[in-house]
Amino acid sequence: MTNFKNLFLRALLALSIFAAAPAALAGPLYRVTLNTGASDWVGLSGYLDLSFGGLVGVGPAKATVTNLQGDFDESVEAYFESLAGGNRADGFTLVASENLSLVSQAVTFGGIFSFDLRFEEALAGLGADFGVSLVDSNFAPLTGDFPALTFFLVPGEDTTMVGAELARVEVLPRGDVPEPSDWVLVATGLFLLGATRRQQRR
Repeated sequence: MTNFKNLFLRALLALSIFAAAPAALAGPLYRVTLNTGASDWVGLSGYLDLSFGGLVGVGPAKATVTNLQGDFDESVEAYFESLAGGNRADGFTLVASENLSLVSQAVTFGGIFSFDLRFEEALAGLGADFGVSLVDSNFAPLTGDFPALTFFLVPGEDTTMVGAELARVEVLPRGDVPEPSDWVLVATGLFLLGATRRQQRR
């Protein structure tokens, strides 16, 4: 019976470590800010488009967008394509594949839009890019032929960015944004470790 309890506790400990692995693999947290107040399209309706896609053979990299702030049109639901989903309140998730994942959120330009962005490091293949675009009501880009900001992710290399002047990116220290799930996993792991040692003493 004691051996069964030890085996069970060790299995739970291994499970908690396995569950914590995605958090450990998560990349930096980026705070993206787009200032549309000084543009010629103040007051215009349009869309904030977020896209994530890769070249042939790209692995299942994931981008998580949270803490969205700005003048969003609440009467229009977000539009999704491919492996994208979520909502503005809780955040969006986009998975890179050979098909472009897309989130399109209706907005009114003239102020500041911001959100937090994180990539998982499970990238494979030739890489992927995450684009942030501002388009008008006819889906024509307002910042020229290119997205307002693009993150380039290549396996084994640092993430690089190319963007217009209206885009600003900060890298937030991980400790500034505590993850409740991380604390729960740490507490569970410590509890199971202590319980295993008590069983071993007996």
